Amino acid sequence: MLQEIPIVWKSIRNDAYAAMLGEHQLAYVLRHENEAVWRWVISDCNGLECYEFRSARSLADAKAAVKDSVHQWFRAAGLLHLDSVPERQDV
Repeated sequence: MLQEIPIVWKSIRNDAYAAMLGEHQLAYVLRHENEAVWRWVISDCNGLECYEFRSARSLADAKAAVKDSVHQWFRAAGLLHLDSVPERQDV
């Protein structure tokens, strides 16, 4: 069982990043021109075909949301130790 999901961030282009697990792209984070908010989407890891982008106030917030979502899926799949990563608290 994993204690942590080793997500690595790969720069795709200016203001666009991919969350990588090895060579596998899990998510995208990007900022559209002339927008102050960042958009993120899980592209492939949770088995859902939902490609709606969600918003975050900063790049750090978007990356944290991606990490939380990926960890949530790995916990639900029984691949991530339940005590290793705290559950996300939506406010």
